[in-house]
Amino acid sequence: MKNHLPSAIILFVLLLAFCFHAIAADNKSYSGTSTLASTQSGYLFTSTLETSSVDYLDVIDPVATDTVATLLRTTPDITVNGTWIAARTATITADGTTYLSITPVLQALFPNVSVTLKNGRLTASGNGLSLEAIAEEAYFMVNDRYFYVPSLVMAQENDLLLPAESLANALGCSVVKEPATGTLSIRRVGPVATANTYVEEDLYWLSRAIYSESGNQPMKGRIAVGTVILNRVADEAFPDTIQEVIFAPGQFSPVANGTIYRTPDEKSVIAAKLCLDGVREADGCLYFNVTSMYSWADQSRTYSCTIGGHNFYL
Repeated sequence: MKNHLPSAIILFVLLLAFCFHAIAADNKSYSGTSTLASTQSGYLFTSTLETSSVDYLDVIDPVATDTVATLLRTTPDITVNGTWIAARTATITADGTTYLSITPVLQALFPNVSVTLKNGRLTASGNGLSLEAIAEEAYFMVNDRYFYVPSLVMAQENDLLLPAESLANALGCSVVKEPATGTLSIRRVGPVATANTYVEEDLYWLSRAIYSESGNQPMKGRIAVGTVILNRVADEAFPDTIQEVIFAPGQFSPVANGTIYRTPDEKSVIAAKLCLDGVREADGCLYFNVTSMYSWADQSRTYSCTIGGHNFYL
């Protein structure tokens, strides 16, 4: 018996060491972060291991398929010409405006459309459609017609988002929210937008006035300057044409310093087109001035708002 005791002790020590090693390895293999996924049987947690490239799935309390669908389904539901596309469409509500992913809507309306997203610029072409949208800009273009997005084009994951009503309008569609279900229903009701035609002289001078007065301002500020000029054209107290309003004696400093003749940048031309299409900011205003200057308008006109670097007055 004495001869076998050391062997038994050695065997016991080896067994104990093996157990500690197994426990340590088990704990190490489960270190990492978990993300929630779903299957028809319930929720799954997928863990990315810190020490291994192998993923594992740990099934937890299966739940009904309908419950998973309800929790994960995009809200609100969205249909295009009666086909449900919500599963492929992201929605965001910002300041009461519902935004939709551009790509799935285009693919539902134009089956052969080609969509490319690179560096925040989305372009789409095919089926008589040409669309361009740029993340964080205040406009998008369909068939050379510009549409104003005052709350800016949004970016999310692998798509850009536009206000539902603006996108539908540009694509010749109606968009209706069903009262009973909250479903957004988009249907083709007319042709896709096409470029407007403009009086060459009006676009020429309005774009130059916008550029020389507000070329360093955001789109909203540029449109506000254009609005003032068009409000004057419509007001009996001012001349009747854009050029005459701009060149009226003592009214616009770019006329006096010669910057009115500079070639406008692209955004100023777009702002001018939007104004001529009826877009307005600082509506009703007839005067503006830089915020750093105390002017006649501060004393004699009613202040309306400040946009960018300008104050606007009625």
